[in-house]
Amino acid sequence: MTVVGEMGAGERRELTALGDTPNITSRLQGIAKTNAIVISATTYQLIRGFFECVSLGPQELKGVSAPVLAYQVLDDSKVQNRFEAALTKGLTPMVGREPELELLLERWEQVKEGEGWVVMLSGEAGIGKSRLTQELRERAVEPHTTLRFQCSRCCC
Repeated sequence: MTVVGEMGAGERRELTALGDTPNITSRLQGIAKTNAIVISATTYQLIRGFFECVSLGPQELKGVSAPVLAYQVLDDSKVQNRFEAALTKGLTPMVGREPELELLLERWEQVKEGEGWVVMLSGEAGIGKSRLTQELRERAVEPHTTLRFQCSRCCC
């Protein structure tokens, strides 16, 4: 919980943030080496997969009752999207997409027999399009070339 607001009166007013978050952030900044970035476990869970980090272990921070698990950010991980980042964490089992996967596997079998196919998956964000194609890639073990395109819906 953090409270942000103006404090003071007249010309001596300034914007201040009070609470655990700015306190922990300030303390983590204090343990960071020059030109290094140190984050809490909470922040690490948000960026995991997008950045390479090393654990600094639990840190005793002034004004914080319990030790805070800290990480040093080393570099970006070169992943290009949130699905690739999720792959680094491990995927949950695919559920409820058996008919769609079966259709893709049928098309794959037809391609292996010499038929040409193009399959377009479209739908709202988060419905499992990337997960479905990942499952197909894992099952299509024969040598092949994958072309993958992603786009945003046009709002014109």
